[in-house]
Amino acid sequence: MRKITFLFLLVSVLGFSQKKLKAYEQETVAVSFDQYDLIKKVNEYYPDIFVSKSITNNYTNDLKERVLVESYLVYEMPLNCTSYSVLVYPDNTRLDYSYNRKDKGFFYGNVTIFNGSVYRTVFNINGDNRYSSYYIDGKLINEVKI
Repeated sequence: MRKITFLFLLVSVLGFSQKKLKAYEQETVAVSFDQYDLIKKVNEYYPDIFVSKSITNNYTNDLKERVLVESYLVYEMPLNCTSYSVLVYPDNTRLDYSYNRKDKGFFYGNVTIFNGSVYRTVFNINGDNRYSSYYIDGKLINEVKI
């Protein structure tokens, strides 16, 4: 009985200890052509999302392959903002953004390119007022007070 219990314990421990080692890496590089095309097209319709020439890429590395997880555009802080962040997804068709303007509150949302059109969702929090706005190619489609 003790041998069976010991064997079961040994197999269980060895089976669960075979986890992959993952390392997280970060590097700041020049924006790729695909990323630049996305940012330029978004900036064309929505100028509050700025164009950047450098990006910080976050990778996972399990010593076999290096996988891009997310990328953040690198900006100098705009004068009228206390925080400003733009995240580009690896498929280069969408991005998330958030910024806090000193005078108009906190803005966040996403922009997606689908079938050649640029869709944007904006959520604005300014004190007790909360709004959500929806745009297609720079034109306001709907605005809702939440």
